[in-house]
Parts: sequence; structure tokens; C-alpha cells
Amino acid sequence: MNADERFHRDEKRYNLELRLKCVTPLGVCPSGNRFGQTILSHQYTAYPLRVSRVFYLDDADFQRAYLYVMSTSPGLLAQDELNVSLQLAPHTNVYLTEQAATKVHSMPIGGSKATTNYEIEIGEGATLEFVPEPLILFADATLEQTISIKIHPTGRLFLSEMILPGRLARGEFYQFNHYFSRLQVSSTCGELWFTDAMRLEGKGNIFTNSNLFADSPVIGNLIIVLPETNLELLSKSVEDLEAANCSGLTVASSILPRNKGLLIRAMASGTHELKNYLKYALNCVRRCIDEPLLPNDL
Repeated sequence: MNADERFHRDEKRYNLELRLKCVTPLGVCPSGNRFGQTILSHQYTAYPLRVSRVFYLDDADFQRAYLYVMSTSPGLLAQDELNVSLQLAPHTNVYLTEQAATKVHSMPIGGSKATTNYEIEIGEGATLEFVPEPLILFADATLEQTISIKIHPTGRLFLSEMILPGRLARGEFYQFNHYFSRLQVSSTCGELWFTDAMRLEGKGNIFTNSNLFADSPVIGNLIIVLPETNLELLSKSVEDLEAANCSGLTVASSILPRNKGLLIRAMASGTHELKNYLKYALNCVRRCIDEPLLPNDL
């Protein structure tokens, strides 16, 4: 590690840095090569985050690398700050998830909060499937999150989020302070594609006693970025809950600005129901990539 690298890390204080590239037995993947394998070319971890070794779990696509992020802490506490950097080189294919749910603990002192920051870059022809485990917002918890993503015009993204407004099995329901998340997606050339912001109030939420929130307390957000895709057909597919064989779920999708992809909001009666739906939505996207949707496919 040279002095510039040490300064860079001390300044930003990354807890996790991952870089992945695509290789073949003869070297780096050429453009359009679908038979290279994604490998982890660089990793740096600092407390409390760790990363698993690379797994290749899909017999139908041995190129796709599966990675699991692990935390050695009990969860997010007051004043915690996690910074994550992820870079996908051209033609890489990565599925990234977490080993366990993230618990956001009580922060009773006024003004205290935890923060998470993600910086993600997706190269030419690369695919990122980022499917984290649920966020569990304990009573008096405050979490603020920023996600900055740069994508090559031919890159692809599947980014999901699951939010539990308390330890539901204990009857803890919307007793946290607030959760705020801001997402910005732009091209690798710096052109802004779209932004999204969500502020979820806990104790001050006047809608928590409504039937919608009471019956469907688990919230899901999903961003899909796909180039040259029939988004209307994909939207119909991901909203087809009968085909998904999902119950206890409400789903709505909308096409993102510049026709870059889809934004999906979901509310579910339980975590299991939402996880099943996300798996279905991911399969829809993978099918769309491998076999572009045609009108007679639906």
C-alpha cells in the first residue's frame, strides 16, 4: 500500500472496498465475451465489515460471482458511519448480498444517528445485482443513507431494499425516529439520469394506524436499470403477482426518467413474502437480459 492509497483511505475511511473484473484463461474478457468469469481483483476491509470468498452458484451462468458481506458488530449504533466502495470492470457479473439483517439500534440521545454511504460504479456491459438483507429499525433508531451510482450506458443494475419498521415479533411498530435514503444514478460520463429520495417517519408517522400500514408493515424498494429493454412489458411482468405466486403483497412500478429502467415500491405482510417477490422480480430481469421480452411472452 503506497502513501497515496493510505491517505485516500484515511480521508474517506472506507469500511469496504471491492473491485471486480472479468477474466478468461487467456486474460481479461474481450468486449462481448459471455464466457469469462468474474473475479475479485481487489478488496480492502475495515471493522466491522468483512466479505466472503467468491462463489459460483449458478450452473446456468458460471460467469456470475456471488459475494456475501458480513458484519462483526451487533448492528448500527449511534454515530456509526459505514462507507462502501464497489467497482465493476467491463463485462463483470456480480450478485452481492449480506449474511444477516442489519439491526439499527436505539439512539435515545437527541440528534444522534447512524449513516451509511455507498459509492458504486458499473462498467461497460457489467451487471450488478445488489440484494441486501432487511433493515430493522429499533425503537428510537435514526438511519440516514446515501447511494451514488455511476453506470455505463450498457451497464445493468438490480438494487433492492427491505425495511422493517421495528421488531415486529415483539410488537414494536414504528417506534423509531426516522429513516432517510437518497439515491443518485448517473452515467460514467457524469450525466445525471435520475434521483430518488425516501424519508420514512417513525413515531411521527400519522399513517401507522391505517389498514395499509398495519396489514403490510414490511416495505420494499427496487431499482432496475436495463438498456434497450421494453420497459412496459417488464413492468407488467413484475406486477403480475399471480405469476409470481406471491400473496400478502401490494406492488406498483413506474418507468424511470429517460426510460432507463423501473422503480418498484412494494408493501408486504411479512419478510418472507417480500423476499419471495424479490426473487421473482430478479428472475424476470435475468430472463429479460437473456431472452428479451416480446409481446407474446406475456
